[in-house]
Amino acid sequence: MHMGDIALLLFISVSLIHLYARWADKISAAAATKPFLMPLLYYAVLSPVFSEYFMPVAMAALFYTAGDVCLIFKKHRRIFLAGILSFMIGHIFYIFFFVRNSFSWLFFSVSAAVFAVPFGIYILKIRKSGADDFCGYVIYGSMIYAFGLGIGSSFSLQSPVFSLIAIAGVVLFGYSDSRIAYNRARHADTSDFEIMWTYIAANIALVSAAVMM
Repeated sequence: MHMGDIALLLFISVSLIHLYARWADKISAAAATKPFLMPLLYYAVLSPVFSEYFMPVAMAALFYTAGDVCLIFKKHRRIFLAGILSFMIGHIFYIFFFVRNSFSWLFFSVSAAVFAVPFGIYILKIRKSGADDFCGYVIYGSMIYAFGLGIGSSFSLQSPVFSLIAIAGVVLFGYSDSRIAYNRARHADTSDFEIMWTYIAANIALVSAAVMM
């Protein structure tokens, strides 16, 4: 059996354990499994095809893993912020990868308009929550918006299905990230289970689209 196949089986197993731990509020089990999610997923998908071409995707996985580890300590503000920064850097690597492969000013404009709607709603909800450090939330939301803009502008008419999978990934990522912000700002109380399954699904979609394209 190829090492990638073993990694895939481990990823499925660890993901199920992690999601059950989130659902059952088993904090220790959730924390213990979280750092292994992205390394297993990305190794499973990238190892059969890996080359220097996929280095930006591997770097995104590295920074997402660092973000996962930091967010385990979400009660510690500086570590939490370091985790958020790690995710932002990971998004930049993904934007670079997809835009390098395909870019259209038409789809850039369309994406700018489409993703402006959830971004505007996000800003209004954060403002309404009265959260401290409003500017920080705006910067955080802007990076999510830029992520959607970058992936959307890379839409390829030669690979429309795979492009749509990538867009689905960024939408799921945006949903998961915004719920973290809403929880932090006390605007809403989304379960960690919901945040994590959408986060995992987002990464599956993004890395799958990256390889298939």
